[in-house]
Amino acid sequence: MAGSPPLVRIVPAELGEGLTGILVGIPADVLIFFTMDDLRLSGTAGRVQIGGVVVLALLWAVNLLVSRPRQLRAFSSAVAVEDASVPGPNEERTRQLRRGCVRVAAFVLLVTLGGAYVAHWPLFGLGVQLILGLGLLHTWRTAIWWERRHGVHLWKPALSAVGRENWRRSPYYATSARARSLTNNG
Repeated sequence: MAGSPPLVRIVPAELGEGLTGILVGIPADVLIFFTMDDLRLSGTAGRVQIGGVVVLALLWAVNLLVSRPRQLRAFSSAVAVEDASVPGPNEERTRQLRRGCVRVAAFVLLVTLGGAYVAHWPLFGLGVQLILGLGLLHTWRTAIWWERRHGVHLWKPALSAVGRENWRRSPYYATSARARSLTNNG
């Protein structure tokens, strides 16, 4: 796998990006609610905003439920990697994980602040954070469950290194979750 993009564990990547997005969005929401003169939460505009957030979250939840069997099939076809050092240097993985978190944080800030101050929809950012929360729940229900049940760690190329389309087409890789020790090198 020399010359290939670095692999990152999917659980820390998804949890890190989701939590970063939520934690960056909270101060942005506080800033919005304290600085906007009119949140437009009353009347028709308020109902449209609240309805939009609810519909967005429901559609995302349905999407996650529908895609769960496909994702579990992808996990089951993960390419077994025997040597735990194959996924790449630890420094590069850490750099890619941080890069992914920064990208999600920038996206959440852009959508939250842009939605509030440009589009005058202050609740849109809350909808994005709700989607990230649903994504965290989905990761817990699929990837973490799969890793614990099968005793493996799941890996994929870093999204920030390969781009969305190449990331979607790339297979999952699996390494044993058993810790290597001096007495058990196999």
